Amino acid sequence: MHRIATILFLFLLAGSVQANEYKYFFGLNGGKATIASGDSAKYTLQNVVGLKVGYIFNDDWRVNLDLSFYDLTNDTTATSSFALKRDGFAATRQWQAKRVGLIMNRRLFSIGHRFHMTLGVGAGWTMWKIIDAAADSTIDVQGIRDQTLDFAASEVFVAAVSGFRWDLGSRWSVTLQAGGDYLTGAGAEFAPEVVAGRDRWLYSSNLSLSFAFGRVNKSGRWPSSSSWLETRADRKLVASDTDHDGVPDEADRCLNTPLGAIVDRYGCPIDSDHDGISDGLDDCPGTESRARGMVDINGCPVDSDFDGIADYIDACPHNPVGAAVDENGCVVDSDGDGVPDGLDDCPLTLVGVIVDRNGCIDLSMLAKPMVLNIDYPSGSFEIDPRSKERLIQLSRLLNFVSDIRLDISGYTDNIGTTLANRTLSGKRARRVRDFLVTQGISTDRIKVFGRGESNFVASNQNAEGRAKNRRIEIIFLK
Repeated sequence: MHRIATILFLFLLAGSVQANEYKYFFGLNGGKATIASGDSAKYTLQNVVGLKVGYIFNDDWRVNLDLSFYDLTNDTTATSSFALKRDGFAATRQWQAKRVGLIMNRRLFSIGHRFHMTLGVGAGWTMWKIIDAAADSTIDVQGIRDQTLDFAASEVFVAAVSGFRWDLGSRWSVTLQAGGDYLTGAGAEFAPEVVAGRDRWLYSSNLSLSFAFGRVNKSGRWPSSSSWLETRADRKLVASDTDHDGVPDEADRCLNTPLGAIVDRYGCPIDSDHDGISDGLDDCPGTESRARGMVDINGCPVDSDFDGIADYIDACPHNPVGAAVDENGCVVDSDGDGVPDGLDDCPLTLVGVIVDRNGCIDLSMLAKPMVLNIDYPSGSFEIDPRSKERLIQLSRLLNFVSDIRLDISGYTDNIGTTLANRTLSGKRARRVRDFLVTQGISTDRIKVFGRGESNFVASNQNAEGRAKNRRIEIIFLK
């Protein structure tokens, strides 16, 4: 048996000819699959079989039509959908499906000339139903119009796959592939609560054996009659090299190599750092492999925010241009004012002081009186927490600009006697002064006035207007 297998293997290898010699391929698949992401019991990894046919565009691109069959049962004792063992006696549901998918595959890179890594995307149609394992009948669920439906559907899916292909010869290849289908719901009409709990991801891995057929006419035309009449001595044999890479077309597996790219003996571009840019065209040939997909057209790592840290290692890749950053690419803000170093015109601002867009102290709040509509209980002169926070912010600014003086005036509504209101407004103004003093503001900078029931800013005929009249006004003076 081993001798027969060895002879067959050598026969397949001996069949190797020029790449892309055939147009079509046919294959058989076998592997494992599970469906997951819902809140039902787990469907563990189980067998799946299928077949595929495809078309080979060139060495890099091929498309295949897949047909797969699934018969998965759940396991109420399983802790993961990716378990290999299954307890058949613990099954309550059976998921049966047929899947038809169209997948476009792209060769990412090759190791040697027989081993290739591939990536594919596609879409298709899945026809499935969920059966009660005990009753052997389709489960009933609620539809979008409150009707009773079979728990079954024919719906659209989108898919992504990746894998490795080993070319055994010109006709035979083996592919190891893994991927996932997302069931979009297009074609299903279940109630929202059913949709929320159902499984939407179909994961699978499989091994396939493919056979290529349909030989390509590499010349693209039939030899003319006159060429057959020429003698061997009369023929002028000139090796054609369409892409000027130094490898004749008849031996070139990559006929459209960009000019200037370094190629291997088969005429295919070499990409030593696997960043997608061929050697010879790569200005940064030593780029780390983790930067793949994040390089520019010259093969150099992209730095979107121009901070000197490449995007693939930049923890903060969208900083404002000009901001100073740390070793991880995140902005440095030494004074904690919200304006990064490098853009901060005042880099030593005191902590807690309000600043403008340039990082300097914002004096605009001193340009007009500050009005505090303190929520006083009746007859009280205590400051509420919200107003205290505003006074704390004000004191931080006043401690920095020591030449600013303050006039603090207290006002009341018209409820009560004139004398009582004047006395109460004075107490309220002094309470604000005393609080600012606790925050470091000198009493020499503050004057206090009890204005009482005067200079109203709203009507006293309703509660809202009276609340606006009960206020503290702080005027800032040079």
